[in-house]
Amino acid sequence: MISNNRVYLIAEIGSAHLGKMNLAFKAIKEAKKGGADCVKFQLFDEKTIVHPKLKTLSYIKFNKYKYQIDRFKKMKVSLATINKLYKYSQKLKIDFCVTPFDPRFVKKIAKYVKFFKIASGDLNYIPLLKEIKKTKKKVVLSTGMSNFQNIKNSLRYLDKKKVILMHCVSKYPTKISDINLSNITELKNFFKVPVGFSDHTSGIDATIASVFFGARIIEKHFVPFKGATKSADYPLSINFKDLIILRRKMNSALSMIGNKKDKVLKCEKYGEKNLKRSIYSSKKILKGEKFTKQNLICLRPYKNKGVKIEKFYNLIGRKAKKNINKYQLI
Repeated sequence: MISNNRVYLIAEIGSAHLGKMNLAFKAIKEAKKGGADCVKFQLFDEKTIVHPKLKTLSYIKFNKYKYQIDRFKKMKVSLATINKLYKYSQKLKIDFCVTPFDPRFVKKIAKYVKFFKIASGDLNYIPLLKEIKKTKKKVVLSTGMSNFQNIKNSLRYLDKKKVILMHCVSKYPTKISDINLSNITELKNFFKVPVGFSDHTSGIDATIASVFFGARIIEKHFVPFKGATKSADYPLSINFKDLIILRRKMNSALSMIGNKKDKVLKCEKYGEKNLKRSIYSSKKILKGEKFTKQNLICLRPYKNKGVKIEKFYNLIGRKAKKNINKYQLI
């Protein structure tokens, strides 16, 4: 999953399928075509995720349900459906992942998932963490709404060697001014584990920028078609065309980073020869004559067989060992 040569991109479909399986299958197909490496769905039971009197959240537009429990009931998928989505993903050769919101589901879906994703809101849901650890699967853990101590406490219940942390800001959508991408570096340095980015901003700018901070696994919300405005995630989601652009620009960003080798690049060799200078004689110099600022000149092109230009002042006052013609390399 983690590689310096490619960004692993998770298309978070979540419940953007609106409970309609034709849209779920369409989302998988378009995610694959658009360049995603993995599709992610959510598995929950409305009775074990929200209090029955919790009202629908204010940022969810186009919603006809007063209470969250009614909306979750409409959007949920069954274990049988997860099996079908997994098989379809296998057929298209795209990785499959699920965020479970109930510990009871973990063992039942372990055989389907490449890894488990834990939502920010469940970072401290210890019963869920314990069940996931038992599967010995890799874990991608979002860190929104948590400080380093919260994260440290949660890692006690997981196998740290199998954990990838995801920098995340739990505001839907997140303003660019709040995204705090420098936290990717801070998380990596503090916890000594791979760190990615779960993006809740609108558009793709923050997603691309995260690559420069070292994110090599990225989660972006994805809707299967442009008109999916009834999805709660729509304001922070991208569509098929956006996904294609995102993949191309992430690849471009990755190629810009390069490495830290201390050398002249191969592509610079022509410029090095023609733009750097070497030391030449500015007039004819006789054998035994001293080198001076008046009879030496630094000119292009650079020739590596001559005296290095950094040694210019070392030459001053020394005597020529032979006759030197004008404009001859010293």
